[in-house]
Amino acid sequence: MAAPSRFYARWLLFPCAIGLGLTLAQPAHAARKVCVNVVQKSWDPEKPHGKTKKTEATDEKPGRKSGAGEGAAGDRAAGDDTLGGDAADAAEAPKQPATDGKDPAPQAPGAGDAPSKPLPGPRLDTAPVQPSTDSVVPWSQEPDVARQGSGDTQEPAEVWSFDAPAYLQRMLEYEVTHDPNYEAVARGCSQRITVELYPLKDGWTVFARYSGYAREEKVDYVTADEFAQLAQRLARSLLYDRPISDTITRENVLRADSEQRLRTIGVRGHALFGMGTALRMGKLPTATEDGSAANDELRLLTPITLALGYRGKLKAWGLDALGRVNLGTRERAASYNLGGGHADYTGGVGLALHFFRYLDPPGVTSVYMGGGASFDLAIFSLIRPEEERSSDSRDDVISGGLNLDLVLGYEFLRASSLHFYTQVELNVPTYVIHAENESGTVNTYLPGAIAQVGVIF
Repeated sequence: MAAPSRFYARWLLFPCAIGLGLTLAQPAHAARKVCVNVVQKSWDPEKPHGKTKKTEATDEKPGRKSGAGEGAAGDRAAGDDTLGGDAADAAEAPKQPATDGKDPAPQAPGAGDAPSKPLPGPRLDTAPVQPSTDSVVPWSQEPDVARQGSGDTQEPAEVWSFDAPAYLQRMLEYEVTHDPNYEAVARGCSQRITVELYPLKDGWTVFARYSGYAREEKVDYVTADEFAQLAQRLARSLLYDRPISDTITRENVLRADSEQRLRTIGVRGHALFGMGTALRMGKLPTATEDGSAANDELRLLTPITLALGYRGKLKAWGLDALGRVNLGTRERAASYNLGGGHADYTGGVGLALHFFRYLDPPGVTSVYMGGGASFDLAIFSLIRPEEERSSDSRDDVISGGLNLDLVLGYEFLRASSLHFYTQVELNVPTYVIHAENESGTVNTYLPGAIAQVGVIF
């Protein structure tokens, strides 16, 4: 039995080994090839898209071959319209042999060259012309004249003193190549990232596009020391079709993220004064007809309310921040409650914050509606039993909490500096009033409403 078992085991393991080998032999997922191109724009009309525009002489003298090379002094004399023909011929340098249409090598002016007009100085908004690399000392090896002479450290290079597009392009190629799904290549790419740099006074505004998702992102302001963080953010945003604002980490925050200058809409502020009547309904301890005891009964309270605060108007929106005082208007005499325990609403204070929207913002009159919240403290007085009365026959208890408010109002004469309003509020408490002392207990839910008129100035 052992031999057949080994035979079948071999035939079962053989297909598994072949399948595993084929799986391991499959090539890895090919990375998508991406070309990266960074261009710096120019504000100089003679240099569109950051490239120097070639200039060619349009007027040629008779008998002069267009392909013949000339010296520097001869070229200047030929292009100077202020010289006459004889003077121009006299100022010409000896002609050089023709180069079959190729640009001749520049020749140093000789001793016999005619004087010419001075060339204009370098433009401040363009990069300076770099000399031949054969005689240039690397920037890191140049002697620090400022440090040797005065002891001060050398100032950092200006933004135009290095090739910004080449630097940012290399940073982007690094980020793209280090992504496992993409590879930066110089040619033969299927997708392309194009970045445009628009120079500012001390930085750039950046526009970046990716052909794979037709996405374009913008960074309003970036400086040279942020190119590494910018390249990381742009690569993640463009290659994975995400807004650049969603690519922020603790290590790649840009100045444009933290120093945004935003314009805001102004708010007109007004002082507000209102008065009205509040309605409160709940079960409170109430004296019986014979005055011997107090039982919980449903009662309607109507205190006076006064409001003073601030109303801010923002286009179609409004905001009220105000303080409120309530004054009780009904109180039972202690002589009609010999047993004690009767509760009266003495008054209260509160703070309210309401938001609302005008239905007709530019109108002279407008209805508005909204909501908010208010925090109220309610004061109740309880009558003492007859045997416990001395100079004072009442004890006060305080309770309160947060109310949710609904607001409906009407504002008129809005074009004048002094205008008026009428308003109704519905107050829904989020708490149950519970307060007690030796004279009795107040335990009730006390919703209500407020009706008021007021002036805004």
